[in-house]
Amino acid sequence: MLILIQTNNYLFLSIWCIIAALLYIRSDQSGRLFIMTSGLFGFGFYAYLYVTTYLLEGIHWREIHILLDRLSLVLILIPLLLLSLVYKSSFIHYLKKPNWDNIIQFPFILSGAHHVKLKFFLPIALIINIIAMLPFIVSNGWSFIQEFFIIAVIFSFTNAILEEFVWRGALLSRFSEQIGETWAIILTSLGFGLQHYSLGFPWSVCIAFSFGGFFYGAITVKSKSIIPSIIWHIALNFLMVFSGLIVK
Repeated sequence: MLILIQTNNYLFLSIWCIIAALLYIRSDQSGRLFIMTSGLFGFGFYAYLYVTTYLLEGIHWREIHILLDRLSLVLILIPLLLLSLVYKSSFIHYLKKPNWDNIIQFPFILSGAHHVKLKFFLPIALIINIIAMLPFIVSNGWSFIQEFFIIAVIFSFTNAILEEFVWRGALLSRFSEQIGETWAIILTSLGFGLQHYSLGFPWSVCIAFSFGGFFYGAITVKSKSIIPSIIWHIALNFLMVFSGLIVK
């Protein structure tokens, strides 16, 4: 569905809707809620794309454009919020203080040969990210960081917080109820990566982002909180802006 919406393939999107309607009729309660959640997400995502593509194109002040572009992610959350209100379920299960002493399996969080507490795993992951991005940041120089510092703050906080609320918040919460946490992590990770196509990234890079989404989802489930993934996402967004990989 994400691919069809982003490529404006309305013929196959119509076919998808027909198939989803037929499956809805034949599904049990969990299946129907899964289809409703997916459909409402698709509606919100289409509204988000419409606003960012057509309504914001006349805004030439870069900082304001980036702020409004990222705030438009709220449009994805609104239909999902209405669904949770209708069914009187918690909008986001993971809005709580993380248990930093929970055990993470290293290096893949859900599996791995080594065990480490979350409070140690997150700094290790951030150090690895910094080392990987440092050559790009150094090559850009201090003047580049100064020029893009305000943009980095605006983009990193609004983008990371709202994307986490969408993928590791609302969608992971709903999908965990409907299809279990493991499949919820897989689907939200794949969707998280694929939605970056609308930001101008090629599909190969989108798949790479999906792997990042897996780590965000896994750490959210393990910690029972969205806070670690938000911290990680914000830090990585800063690194990506200063490295010139995004918002250049």
